Amino acid sequence: MTHCSRRRFLTLAGGALLAAPLAGRLALAAPGDWPQRPIRYVVPWPAGGPTDTFGRVIANELATLLGQPVVVENRTGATGAIGVRHVARSEPDGYTLLAPNTTSLIGNVVATPEAVDFDPLKDFTPIGLFVDSSVVLWAQASTGIANFAALRERARDAERPLSFGTTGGGSVSELSVEQLARHFGLNLLKVPYKGTAPQVADLVAGHIDIGVADYPVAAGHFASGKLVPLLVIGRQRLPELPEVPTNFELGIEEPDFTIWNGLFAPAATPAQIVARLREALAVAARSEAFRKVAEGQGNRPIFQTGEEASARLRRELDSRRKFKEQIEQGVPAA
Repeated sequence: MTHCSRRRFLTLAGGALLAAPLAGRLALAAPGDWPQRPIRYVVPWPAGGPTDTFGRVIANELATLLGQPVVVENRTGATGAIGVRHVARSEPDGYTLLAPNTTSLIGNVVATPEAVDFDPLKDFTPIGLFVDSSVVLWAQASTGIANFAALRERARDAERPLSFGTTGGGSVSELSVEQLARHFGLNLLKVPYKGTAPQVADLVAGHIDIGVADYPVAAGHFASGKLVPLLVIGRQRLPELPEVPTNFELGIEEPDFTIWNGLFAPAATPAQIVARLREALAVAARSEAFRKVAEGQGNRPIFQTGEEASARLRRELDSRRKFKEQIEQGVPAA
């Protein structure tokens, strides 16, 4: 090889080496011709709730980033199971995505495994989790229960059990209160509701004594003096309720009933599409638009990748199944 030929070869080779990382980034940014049409973003809860609100902001951000409309579709029913099942059976082509929360993807499987025909670990590819939410345990003001210590005293000594509202067997509203009842020996009577709104309405009206609801849902009744916050179910105190402790501060950490929302694709979705979605979701979850909505409702924006989401999903499934077994077997709280 002549000197000129060697120099030309090295120049071309060096250019190829320099171009390789860039080509990889371009391949990640543009996997084939996807997307070429609108993407369906399935929310398994009714419009207007927290999961729907978060989902619509994320969908708008993704539409801008991906260059195609991302259309929110509310497929509701069976505590979120209908929407989850629909996406599990959809084509894994990147055009149908699921925006679940903890209850719809974990709570149903733990509470009624015989009635749920999807596997959250096998039927989905996690894109990522984008927000953590805490709920609050509230008391009706006329009960005279001013804090959690007063609740413990009343629920131990009352001639009748205190009534608490629940929105379903796998819901945080039921499991978190059962967790408190077992841990502290509280005498409570469960009253089922079809949703948080009717539960809060009955709580405000005095038909039940305590209930669990997101801060934004109950904030107006708190401001008017009809509801009293007793405990935050989550890892961190809420800025809106700085004096109200968390269940973690009381030494109750497992199961972790912090509510998350995320984005999932059907299993077997092509790796390049999954990578593109994760890249876009990372940007959307950190956007100013999403941060304002999430933090404005007392929530914490996060971004946990697919791998982190998978590990969290498995851990929470295991801990909740163990908790359910302990309840069914009458095992005393630790």
